[in-house]
Amino acid sequence: MNEALVNAIAAAGYHVDRRSAATGNRLTRAEELVQDGLVSVTTRSPTELEAEVNYRHRVAIRLDGQGVSDVRCSCQDWCTRGLQYHQPCKHILALALEIGDIPTEGEAPAATSVPAPVSSPTLLSFPQQVRRAVGQAVQDLATQVQTLLLAGKVPFLIGPTGSGKTSAIRQVASANRWAYEEVAGAPSFVDADLVGLRTDHMVVPGVIARAFQRAQAGETVLLSIDELTRFNARVPDLLMRPLQIAPVEVARALGLATDVPVRLCEAPTWGQIWAPAQRVRLVLAANPWGSTLDAALVRRVEPLEVGFAGEVLALFTGSVRSGIEASWKAEAEGQLPLPLEYQGLLEAEAPDDPGLFPPYLRRLRAVDRAAAAGFATLLKGMGLTLPGW
Repeated sequence: MNEALVNAIAAAGYHVDRRSAATGNRLTRAEELVQDGLVSVTTRSPTELEAEVNYRHRVAIRLDGQGVSDVRCSCQDWCTRGLQYHQPCKHILALALEIGDIPTEGEAPAATSVPAPVSSPTLLSFPQQVRRAVGQAVQDLATQVQTLLLAGKVPFLIGPTGSGKTSAIRQVASANRWAYEEVAGAPSFVDADLVGLRTDHMVVPGVIARAFQRAQAGETVLLSIDELTRFNARVPDLLMRPLQIAPVEVARALGLATDVPVRLCEAPTWGQIWAPAQRVRLVLAANPWGSTLDAALVRRVEPLEVGFAGEVLALFTGSVRSGIEASWKAEAEGQLPLPLEYQGLLEAEAPDDPGLFPPYLRRLRAVDRAAAAGFATLLKGMGLTLPGW
């Protein structure tokens, strides 16, 4: 590690303590990033870097005769925590592992002469390349989700199973250090399961009551309601009130002692519960295949369609790429219940490896045998060999 850079970062007020568990973990991840060649240096100014919408894990560093004047990263961890808690992210630490000497006083700025990491992304194995591209796709989705949340909106992620929706939502909660509550839909859910059950003899809070109680106690909570279309018809009705923020005047008219806007929820099994709106961040997600979304609910949220990342598809070649693209297109058009999800792509050993299709076809067959048979015929027509099919 370049101790001069680390010392300069620390002198700027950023905590770099090898003894702390948090920094130690970041250093470990930074070493892995350097080994895999996943950190690069850019000559963009920090201001230009921060203005980008889709963060790409790039590091900007400005050097002058006094050493490091400014070190910024474009990753979500840095933008949401680094600036607030003065902790360098793993990418900045990885840069510290690889950067050359800091110019001494009187020398010219050397930002453009900073060497790239020793390891090149082209040296990664193909599964590592796929994993990196998928991780970036999830990161980009997380950035979109966070942007909507910080704007006071309720993101509604609409996309197929395996497209990274849940991972992106969890990533936002982790990056912002928000408390996290989640529930996945099931047709059997009733008010007591979702909101809670309160009687003279017992109090059993559901996921909504837990989230609101934590918010009342001062935590900022991200409440994720996943697989929305798998709930029964009662749940969308139950969500109508908490999806909209009640102004202070309305809240006071309802008898609530509050000076801030609130979210409200009410169920026969629990009664009314409320919490400060800024303390409860809501996000919904669903795979709408075979279902009709409630128009009144959609009007209260910000739909965010989740598709297949082109950067991931670009890693594959020939008929394998065509087959992957065909599965996502067929799902989007309602012909298949699920595409070849991101996790399944990690099974490929090479850009033209057809071995990722048989496991996918088995999953597809478990849901819809006719669809699986038809898609297998399509893949064979593309010239792909499918053992066992």
